[in-house]
Amino acid sequence: MDEKKEAEWMQDVTKDEKEEFLCNIFHGIQDSILILDKSSSIISYNMRVVELLDVDMDFMSDSVNFKDISAPDVTYKVADKFMKEAFEGNDQFFTWQLQKPKTSQVIDVEVYFSKISKMGEDVLLASIRDITFKKQIEEDLRRSESRYRQLVEYSPDGIVIHRQGIVKYINPAGAAILGGEREEDILGREVLEFFADDRKPLIAELLRKLYEDNEAVPLMESELIRIDGKKIYVDFAAMPFDMDGKTAVQVVLRDITEKKKQDEYIRYLAMHDKLTGLPNRELLADRVSRASKRRKRDKQKNALIYFDLDGFKPINDTLWHDAGDKALKEIAVRVENAIRGADTAARMGGDEFVVLLEDISDYEEIKTISQRVHDSVNQPIEISGESFHVGASMGIAVYPDDTKNHDELVNMADKAMYYVKATGKNRFEFYGNLPKK
Repeated sequence: MDEKKEAEWMQDVTKDEKEEFLCNIFHGIQDSILILDKSSSIISYNMRVVELLDVDMDFMSDSVNFKDISAPDVTYKVADKFMKEAFEGNDQFFTWQLQKPKTSQVIDVEVYFSKISKMGEDVLLASIRDITFKKQIEEDLRRSESRYRQLVEYSPDGIVIHRQGIVKYINPAGAAILGGEREEDILGREVLEFFADDRKPLIAELLRKLYEDNEAVPLMESELIRIDGKKIYVDFAAMPFDMDGKTAVQVVLRDITEKKKQDEYIRYLAMHDKLTGLPNRELLADRVSRASKRRKRDKQKNALIYFDLDGFKPINDTLWHDAGDKALKEIAVRVENAIRGADTAARMGGDEFVVLLEDISDYEEIKTISQRVHDSVNQPIEISGESFHVGASMGIAVYPDDTKNHDELVNMADKAMYYVKATGKNRFEFYGNLPKK
């Protein structure tokens, strides 16, 4: 209905009809409405007030003041100030607390004061809206946020939030992981700063997916460089989220440097002889396989020397096993010093050793290194003030001359070694020179 038609309609209706119409509007409004005089007495109200305060009509018929329905803990002088400002023509909006007379239940409300005229007298129209549920939600959210913040602050895992690759938040654990004494040491830095140059292209692509494709990064391992230059290893995962209308990324990271060292040590123990620290059978087999593949490409040779110690038993019999262990460790050191850096010395168990020579051009080179190993073993061993002498019976197999199957190489060298032991001991012989059956 436009203003002209509304004016015509108002002229046509009777006074009683107008009053009924306005009364229906007054009581139909969803907000609770009070009309207050200058002493803050309630001179009129709608039915929403009765429902809000859970009172009967008799209560409202008595001379009730706005102060009477206010919660006892509020400072009423504040309401007086708002009323004074409103009577001066300045509308007021504020939060307040009312109290139900029957149950003393406190209600959180929003109040809007506006001056109007009633029969030539200035009064206040107080529009009241119940926000108890809204306040409860806000309080629950505040508590939830507080709990979440405590979880984040005291989390042993590092938690980082960055926007466009710039760190905006980091918890204490995250700052410590990245080498900072406090959070401010990390804030404002670029994420890429913590990665080595060869990792930056990969990390830049992950950042692109996070920000442009809204794609999370699943748990992955990476090396990081702390602000003090120390290298560490971490597990991390990242997920994009909306922060103030813009995309940000939350990263959870855990320092696994010590765990990685432990894992590497366990792997080392699994692949090395406990007594001497030399590679064991498993690691030797892997290196023989890899070396054979390389020889297929460069056409060079590999040689495998298999030997055991002649005269080792008297050491154990005379001075027991501790002395034998010392002798084996001494032999391991001597053999490693006699071969080249690219070669491998391994212990097969007991007093048996293997040397893998890689990238050999001719047999003379094999003989030269084999002789060095033989001579080093034959040097006297001093144990507990006594001098012992051991020798080495050595068998040599050559790849690919003796076999193109690297798995057979150890067996061939072993056969050559037993031939040496059966024909005089303490020397070396090539498998290819063994008598043919």
